[in-house]
Amino acid sequence: MLWKKKKKQESPRELLNITTRNGQIASVDNHNSFQTRAESSLKQVLDAIKLGIPQHEIQFSLHTGDFPTESLVKGNFYYCCEKKEDLDFVFPDFIFDHWQQAGIPDFKKTVSEIQKEAEKPYLHPRMLWIGNVQTHPNREKIIKYSEQYPDLIEAYNTYVDQAVLGGKKDIPYITLKDHTHYKYLIDIEGKGYSGRIKMLLFTKRLLFLQDRVWKSYYHFELEPYKHFIPVKNDLSDLMEQMRFAEQQGEEYYRTITQNAYDFAVENLQYEKAVQRIQKLISAL
Repeated sequence: MLWKKKKKQESPRELLNITTRNGQIASVDNHNSFQTRAESSLKQVLDAIKLGIPQHEIQFSLHTGDFPTESLVKGNFYYCCEKKEDLDFVFPDFIFDHWQQAGIPDFKKTVSEIQKEAEKPYLHPRMLWIGNVQTHPNREKIIKYSEQYPDLIEAYNTYVDQAVLGGKKDIPYITLKDHTHYKYLIDIEGKGYSGRIKMLLFTKRLLFLQDRVWKSYYHFELEPYKHFIPVKNDLSDLMEQMRFAEQQGEEYYRTITQNAYDFAVENLQYEKAVQRIQKLISAL
């Protein structure tokens, strides 16, 4: 048995327990997963099972929180990890299906819209970042940079959920498709791993990635200066890295953004995510 039920008061806050038997779902137990994360991940698991899994009984848990909160144990999966050696514990996240509450009603549709818009020239020769500043102190720094260098960086402190649902009318809501209107994009860590990097890689815009602890499974295959421009965790070298990118010229810009796009097309599709889940389940 790969997981055991704990006493009620000890149950994880965000946890999806699944049992398969004879190559099909036998039981599902969802412990308070946030929004529709459990439903989306379960859909991915069901599609993975259709590809074929062992007939013996398999029990596993998917922790649907933003980062691992306990020791990694066989049969426990997460949406991210800290180091490459832990990749066998990492599922593709729920966003490969959808994140309706954050303005991503369907992953494939959102990616298709980004791809279409990405073929157009960017409109603003600036860097864009938009997100909830309260999820990590480093996000406050990008706001300060935007105030100090308004001609170079555009950044907004917002709550995506509230913007999508009609709240905070005074704060702009910029869709992922409209991120392509900017020459440079940056992703900054929040509470845990980042779910939007995979979509930003489709934009054909130069992506700056801040160093962080929690990483999605594909993050380890991305190469600095080939797929993205690296930035220190505290953002202290951000302006230096922006100057570096500018000095490389348009040919470098086109090369690195095409590399990122090609990587995304090849690796970051729903079907590839499902295949990874099938492989991880089958190894139990």
